[in-house]
Amino acid sequence: MQRSNQVCRSGAEPKSKSDFQRLLAMGWTRVWAGMGTKLRMAEAMGERDINAVDRGASATNLPEAHKVFNSLCADSTALDEVLQGYGFRLVPITAEAANDLTTAAGVINAMGELVRALDDGKRDHNETLAVAAMLRPYMPALMGILGEADGLRGAA
Repeated sequence: MQRSNQVCRSGAEPKSKSDFQRLLAMGWTRVWAGMGTKLRMAEAMGERDINAVDRGASATNLPEAHKVFNSLCADSTALDEVLQGYGFRLVPITAEAANDLTTAAGVINAMGELVRALDDGKRDHNETLAVAAMLRPYMPALMGILGEADGLRGAA
């Protein structure tokens, strides 16, 4: 019987250390590759060298908890892969709606890619990754719009 006050209600199971390392490695590899180098990611995390990024991205040894969370300073979605394993998404407490036209254009481009992916009647894993990569940069702005709407309704 599942208690109603449990956090992981979505059927997510506790992760082993190796599962956690694998999830972290997926996220960190995406982040440092997007930034161009491990050193850029390390510097954004407040690190002087790439050792922590190397360990996290290669899943050889878990970095200390504060270094894992400091990866949020490198990319706000750096821990998404880890949290998804537990049935959660990372969303900033405060997100700005930002430039609505830029957000709209980016989302429209992603939706165009989604429609193209469905030309053959199904979306394969590569198409899913491509659409997600196009949408990901606009998620904070979209969450800002939703947060603003919730505030207007008094739900925030």
